[in-house]
Amino acid sequence: MIKKYADLLLAAFFALLTGLFVPLSPSLLLESINWNLLGILFCLMTITAEIGKWGIPRALCLYFFAGKTTVRNMARFFIFACFFSSMVITNDISLIIFVPFSISIFIEIRQRMLLIPLITLETIAANMGSTLTPIGNPQNLFIYDFYHLSLPAFLSITAPVVLISGVLIYLAGCLFPKDRTPALPPMEMVVPKKKSLLLLFLLLLCILHVLRLIPLPLVMAVVVPAMILLDRGVFFHVDYKLLLLFALLFMAVGNLGRMDVISTLAREALTGREFWVSLLLSQFISNVPATVMLSSYTDNAAPLLLGVDIGGLGTLIASMASLISFKAYANIPSAGKKEYLALFSLYNLVLLAVLILWYLAVY
Repeated sequence: MIKKYADLLLAAFFALLTGLFVPLSPSLLLESINWNLLGILFCLMTITAEIGKWGIPRALCLYFFAGKTTVRNMARFFIFACFFSSMVITNDISLIIFVPFSISIFIEIRQRMLLIPLITLETIAANMGSTLTPIGNPQNLFIYDFYHLSLPAFLSITAPVVLISGVLIYLAGCLFPKDRTPALPPMEMVVPKKKSLLLLFLLLLCILHVLRLIPLPLVMAVVVPAMILLDRGVFFHVDYKLLLLFALLFMAVGNLGRMDVISTLAREALTGREFWVSLLLSQFISNVPATVMLSSYTDNAAPLLLGVDIGGLGTLIASMASLISFKAYANIPSAGKKEYLALFSLYNLVLLAVLILWYLAVY
């Protein structure tokens, strides 16, 4: 239980500790929370949870691979399904949808020995693909909102990282053999068209808010009742832990912001080193908390954004989404957890080194 909620407990302790050094003010604590971010995250979570629940992506995979194909093509399909879908439905939802299904398919085609490189590359693909858009992952949405970036400005920062990562991930697909796979049994795909159109409409509303074209109250006034009518059970699948983690971190950072000495020292220490500090901090506390903690002490959005997104590579906890795929693999009987961690670390460090060299060359 403690391990499961370690990040939440740490954030709560951090909020309480910082609160000891400032006068207690419930109103200031509430003001320090970015309610706009929490609201749009909540809406996105309910919509994407419903999309994943229907299993439409699984049916699509079986539809495409009803006949024979190669192991390499199938691996690339799953890897890039994570890469591109994470740009819209977030990296964690992408992994929740595709990793378990890819595991079952690769076991079915008798390629169990390839699961570790497959899941590792799926995880990297989801983390790097989600880097592109403001709604791809929580830290992107926070930075986009916090610094009031325009969409073109945001994409100009993230697109090169995604392009480089995509090319290297595609080349890594050459590690899989070209052996032909057995034919997979076809599966009848029943897509609830009306519900699908409704979800796409709700997702569009969220995107319009992210683009600052419509207010959040309007989005929530439509999304929440619609999801209650569509499937009220979906609210049990929302990651409330992440929302509470954000709220606690906002409070802690708000407390720090009221300490003049701490704020001055932190800003001086961070200025000019945003990329390196955020990248390193992400390795130990993950990139989402690192983003919230550091954003108040710098006005340089680009290096911070690159630091936390590239910082999602490296350790298993650098991006919390990486734990989703690791847990999916660990549930397989006789899973080689040590082998997984070794290959995961190797692949992550290789791409991390390439992107750091790119950053040094460009910035």
